[in-house]
Amino acid sequence: MLRKLFYIMFTAVVLTGCQTANKNSTSNTPQEAIEQLHAEEGFAEVVKVYRTLEVDNNKVINVYKGILDGTEEIFVAKLNKEKDDTWTVTDAIGIGMPSEENIGESIKTPSFEAGFTKKNNAPSPNTKLVQTDDKKYRVWVKLIE
Repeated sequence: MLRKLFYIMFTAVVLTGCQTANKNSTSNTPQEAIEQLHAEEGFAEVVKVYRTLEVDNNKVINVYKGILDGTEEIFVAKLNKEKDDTWTVTDAIGIGMPSEENIGESIKTPSFEAGFTKKNNAPSPNTKLVQTDDKKYRVWVKLIE
């Protein structure tokens, strides 16, 4: 009887472990990947994707509005396409909301730097601009890699 109980418990543990391993998410698009970052790790809930900037065939930068801890702000995320054609977020950071006070400031991750500007042109060739809801401000993103 104890042996039977042991096998039932062992099978339950193995099946539960397999379900957890299979729960490892796959994202077919960059937007799905940032939405899963919220669902699985509690990062910002995606409200609106402003733009997906293609870096190359296997890397993109997403600029989006999100809510984190009840506060709405702009987020920038770098995503890589894996060998199995799924997308993974490698870096993501909130840069706040555009205002006069944070023009000229930037936030940096290991793979990109981002901030807000009022200008219509990028400060350097490696910098991309993304329009936000506020027509006065744009998000600039510069790749470091």
